[in-house]
Amino acid sequence: MAPAVGKWHGGRVSESQKVTKQPALTTASGGIWLVVGGIIAAICLMLLWLMRGLQPLGAATTGMVIIVVAYLAMLALRYGVSAPRVRLWSLAALTIGIAVTFMTVAIITVYGA
Repeated sequence: MAPAVGKWHGGRVSESQKVTKQPALTTASGGIWLVVGGIIAAICLMLLWLMRGLQPLGAATTGMVIIVVAYLAMLALRYGVSAPRVRLWSLAALTIGIAVTFMTVAIITVYGA
């Protein structure tokens, strides 16, 4: 029986399957990262707003400030950096950073209450 062509069976990954070669990280304009980051930031900010009165006081507010600054940095990177790969990787890292910030504050708040 011949091995399936284009499938992953312990063989090599084709060029089109490599994560680092995807258009979202190589040639895109970065607008999609702003949309995704904005949606994630909005959800996180809503939840942190509801958590702002929980102990430890100030944790949710600090998280909200960090998320707003991260999104503003995304806007600055999108329109201020001309190197596509640097811009796109930075936007991806900041999008992940927004989610990680929320999770960190949420965990601190749950264990602090």
